[in-house]
Amino acid sequence: MTTPRRLRIWCEMVTHAEITSPAVLAALAQRKIGLIVAAQPGPRADLVRLAQAARDAGLSFAVWPMLADAAGRWASVDNAATFASYVHALVGELDAAGALPDEIALDLEPPIDRLRRMLGLDPPARSAPPPDDGAAILGALVRDLRARVPTPIRVSAAVIPLVLLDDERSGLERWLGTPVGSIAWDHASVMVYTTLIEGYSRGLLTRNDVRPLLASACLRTAARFGARAGVSLGAVGKGALGDEATYRSAAELADDVAIARAAGLEDLTLFDLGGVLRRPPWEAWLDAFAFTAPAPRLPEATWKSRATEKLGRGASRWLGAFGSLRRTRG
Repeated sequence: MTTPRRLRIWCEMVTHAEITSPAVLAALAQRKIGLIVAAQPGPRADLVRLAQAARDAGLSFAVWPMLADAAGRWASVDNAATFASYVHALVGELDAAGALPDEIALDLEPPIDRLRRMLGLDPPARSAPPPDDGAAILGALVRDLRARVPTPIRVSAAVIPLVLLDDERSGLERWLGTPVGSIAWDHASVMVYTTLIEGYSRGLLTRNDVRPLLASACLRTAARFGARAGVSLGAVGKGALGDEATYRSAAELADDVAIARAAGLEDLTLFDLGGVLRRPPWEAWLDAFAFTAPAPRLPEATWKSRATEKLGRGASRWLGAFGSLRRTRG
């Protein structure tokens, strides 16, 4: 049985008005690339217009809720209650305006300030422990959206690739505060951004090392999530952190697409539209994403890629054991 292709693009570093441009929507429609649009607190008029324009163009339309940076930006156990309240309010506003999305995408990442410190190899500042019910709150939000009457909404998760290295103890998932395994997501897109892996390795990993890491992550994603599996590729432009490494050329994006497809994944999402539009000719990036064939074979592992995965699995086991011990003593 052949897995149907589904292509979408994250829209974060771009305004809703820019996305609504007829030229942009036509280019996406020609390549059958749907939209996943960030929505932070604020006015909704442009988002509502975009929802209608996307439907008129025949594009799928998903909304990607985000809080302000001071509230963590992305969803995690730390801000679960605030995030759930915001999503309920956002869905209500869009429904009232006739702009209800096909899907809500929840980006599961630690609060942005903490993530910046992690990536900078600085120990996160001490803070109050996250609420014990954070995962339960996010799980209830997903159930509420999926059971919504009369219009259920699919809910997907954007997933940090580290959690693929977890065993049954879920050490990295718990450490990051991103409840993946305990929630019945309709879809999971693992964010295997080869440019970020290479860039944040600070020279330890090269492009040749991260290519097999992408292949391995895609295989693990397919094994874990089955028909719900997808992968996000990137980055074409910088994101919210501001220091992300990006593709050197569209050929690197095409290479990532070829690897992901060779690993059996046909549900692909590109990060992000803002980067594409700021790197002309921007149609070349969309062509590389939409029209690249699967690679004839997956890249072979390097000693560095093997060592990276081994270190990640070891960290997961240690964190899982540490978490279990702490709960026992507590």
